[in-house]
Amino acid sequence: MENWLIWLIVAALLIIVELFTSLVATFCLAVGCLFAMVVSLLDMGLEAQLISLIVGTIIAFVAFAPIVRRWQKRHEGCDSTGLSNMDALKGRVVEVIEAIPEHGTGRVRVDGDRWQARCVDDSEVAVGTRVRIVGYDSIILEVEKL
Repeated sequence: MENWLIWLIVAALLIIVELFTSLVATFCLAVGCLFAMVVSLLDMGLEAQLISLIVGTIIAFVAFAPIVRRWQKRHEGCDSTGLSNMDALKGRVVEVIEAIPEHGTGRVRVDGDRWQARCVDDSEVAVGTRVRIVGYDSIILEVEKL
């Protein structure tokens, strides 16, 4: 098997690993492998290919480190709890679009969707009232008045 093909396969595998792990190091190593592949295509020896692997990896680290730092700084204040699905709705402030009767359910709008909701203290909530989602029971949101 040709050396350039081996470098290409290793680079592809490293990019796949990068997609699953989000480690910048694997992407930088993949760039180094592509450098080594180019040197291999120029019919240079294994020593030159290894040197280009190292140089390409270092260049990738130097080039991508500021980009990664900027991205991390921009997302610094974001919620990183990793909540998803129904748990991601907790804490959101929404508007009642169908009155919630005492001891009953009404409807609230969340991102354009209509959800059934009930007030946690079993009180009546009028249309247009802003409420906070505090939990859920199956597909019924539990809300509290602000």
